[in-house]
Amino acid sequence: VFTAPQRALMTALSERVLPTTDTPGAIAAGVPAFIEKLLADWAAPADRVPILAGLDAIEARSLTDYKVSGAKATAGQHDALLTLAMNDQIPSGGVFFEAFRQLVVTGYYTSEIGMTQEREYLPVPGEYNGAFPYSQVNKVYSA
Repeated sequence: VFTAPQRALMTALSERVLPTTDTPGAIAAGVPAFIEKLLADWAAPADRVPILAGLDAIEARSLTDYKVSGAKATAGQHDALLTLAMNDQIPSGGVFFEAFRQLVVTGYYTSEIGMTQEREYLPVPGEYNGAFPYSQVNKVYSA
């Protein structure tokens, strides 16, 4: 689905949406592969257009503003480029940002890392207690 430059940019930007902190980020969780697989095998061709057009627009803006390809831009430059997209200040930016962010978040929280390290995984969550005190809730559970 992606050209090599698009793939490299998509990978770098996914890590800016969900960066490595005290838990692994999007790259470690396999989000770039998830996005490519989803777009290649499940998305309609029309659904790929906003992602591909957005990546191309971000690449062009990176070359214009920073004189460097998007994949080689710094983290701060990636953040600035994503902010421009989010604010619809680049062609197809708003549509790209919403779709891309949703793909990254979905890919992350359906990965093993997202389910077991970011959230607490309980394959069988146990009994239902309708009066459980909210103050005792530590993490959101994935099942």
